[in-house]
Amino acid sequence: MKINRAIAYFLSLVVLSSCEQFLEVELPGQEPRLVLNALLEPTDTLKVYLTKSKGILEPRDFDQFDVVSDANVFLKTQDGQQLPMAFLDRSRPFEPNAFYYLSGHQFQEDQTYEIIAQHSLYPSIRTAQKLPTDIPIKSIDLVNLGPRSDFEGENEFQVTVTFDDPSGKNFYEISGFSLGSQIVVSEGDTTYFFYQSDLYPDPVNPAYEKDYLMRDVLLFNDVLLNGIDSQIVFRTHIRSDVDMELTIRFSHVSEAYYRYQDTADLQRYNSGDFLSQPVLVFNNVTNGFGIFKSRNTDQRVIQIRQGDQ
Repeated sequence: MKINRAIAYFLSLVVLSSCEQFLEVELPGQEPRLVLNALLEPTDTLKVYLTKSKGILEPRDFDQFDVVSDANVFLKTQDGQQLPMAFLDRSRPFEPNAFYYLSGHQFQEDQTYEIIAQHSLYPSIRTAQKLPTDIPIKSIDLVNLGPRSDFEGENEFQVTVTFDDPSGKNFYEISGFSLGSQIVVSEGDTTYFFYQSDLYPDPVNPAYEKDYLMRDVLLFNDVLLNGIDSQIVFRTHIRSDVDMELTIRFSHVSEAYYRYQDTADLQRYNSGDFLSQPVLVFNNVTNGFGIFKSRNTDQRVIQIRQGDQ
């Protein structure tokens, strides 16, 4: 009887093992590619960050990217000039900061520039951007709405930025910060206090609201604008007990800049939420990954005195 039970147990193991199957799944697109990140502005310097992609099953150390330091990187101008870019490594422990750069070349608005990167181990990549035209701020109007109910020592301001929106499809970003200082003398001791805060622009028109933006900016297109004397209205908060300096940056950005920032922030916002819809981050690099974006910024600085608040 015991022998029959042992035989039955052995046969059941054979049956179970024979039912076990192995399914091989191929993961396409796992070969490493060059990854590029660059921002074009009307300056005399351009930095290009170049790394390589990793497969989904490859290990990652501290979520750092693998810098590619031995590539041939060129900038091609609209008139056909091809300018080599040098590699510079200013990294520190746990602070990677290595890039290719070109200095001494004044980048002009409304001109198209192309970046080409070549390496023997990876497919060559290329990407292009046109530098947006300068759109100056025509005026900034501040209205003090009074103390904030939820935070003592701060006033809420309504800010109206007026500018001319040119014809065609345009994209914009507003950012900035407030900065102030205070000297307090107590019992012969002098203490210096410094205050700084991002702009935190909160649009009055709910059509411009994007709760998923991970940066303290206002990112919008010109669908609702009126051309000449267009306005964008938002609210911000500023300390009321200190003289403050308010800096507002108004940027005319490329469509690539807008689409990348919009999708990248949405992906980060949805990270960890398995019920959210997957987000594909905008990519404009041929044969590789990454983003080449551009912007042209006008800036105004406004002095806000304590007595004026």
